[in-house]
Amino acid sequence: MSEVGFVIPTAAQFDFERTVLSHGWLMLPPFSWQAESGTLGYVHQSAAGEVLRLQIRAAKDGLRVQLPDRAQITPNLETELASAVKRMLNIDWDLSAFYRAMAAHAGYQWLEAERRGRILIAPSLWEDLAKVLLTTNCSWAQTVNMCHQLCQLGAPHPTVEDCQAFPTAQRIAAMDFEKFAEAVRAGYRSAYLFELARKIADGEIDLDAWLALDGDDFYQAVKSLKGFGDYAAGTIARMYGRFDKIAIDTAAHAMFAELHNGGAKGSEADIKAHYERFGRWRGLVMWMDIMRHYEA
Repeated sequence: MSEVGFVIPTAAQFDFERTVLSHGWLMLPPFSWQAESGTLGYVHQSAAGEVLRLQIRAAKDGLRVQLPDRAQITPNLETELASAVKRMLNIDWDLSAFYRAMAAHAGYQWLEAERRGRILIAPSLWEDLAKVLLTTNCSWAQTVNMCHQLCQLGAPHPTVEDCQAFPTAQRIAAMDFEKFAEAVRAGYRSAYLFELARKIADGEIDLDAWLALDGDDFYQAVKSLKGFGDYAAGTIARMYGRFDKIAIDTAAHAMFAELHNGGAKGSEADIKAHYERFGRWRGLVMWMDIMRHYEA
């Protein structure tokens, strides 16, 4: 079977690999990353319920999205998948104003030169909320393990073994809570995640409506969820283009100590004060500093 695909045009300021490597999400299923071939994989459950493997690569004319398990693709499915990929890579972000603002700050010209600023996210706010919740109060290794266990509950691929889409909120809400908690083994987070799934499935929370909220309202909506404090709400806000919030965790403390504080650990107040000068871009600048710190 010959695989089919399509191309998504991208702007000159877009860099595929920099965006993929901008976030640890590439390590969390249903994402996968093959560095040798520069291929981002994602297991997607379509609106019609079909589980598909996507393979995304940089191409001369933009991004090439291939479906290795399909011989043809309908126009409606192509439109749906293109929208999902554009959202995952934040292709439609225009970072021109960000680059202009950063040109005024010494030591940050690399952001435009390296076409930095976009952040890898999931195709749905539900998936991002679930994953961010699983980063709270634990090590990254624990987050990876919990996400793997959560993804095992998703709809399976029809022919590829051990290949599941991320479970929908409706799928989680339909489970028995005790069985869900036993499968995910996420401690206190299990109850928060299950409650979030139930509220989405029951229509108590409309995440699509949240996407239309401005920065502070969006941040407060996320923070209203159980288990989502300043760090989690700030992280989600940054991922969704609301950059004026600071999300401080151990990675932020480690970066700040080495890059800006002579090796000494600073307080949360110190970190916030340092990034205040970047105004509405403060959260994005701090994240770019964190990722650059981990690359060093």
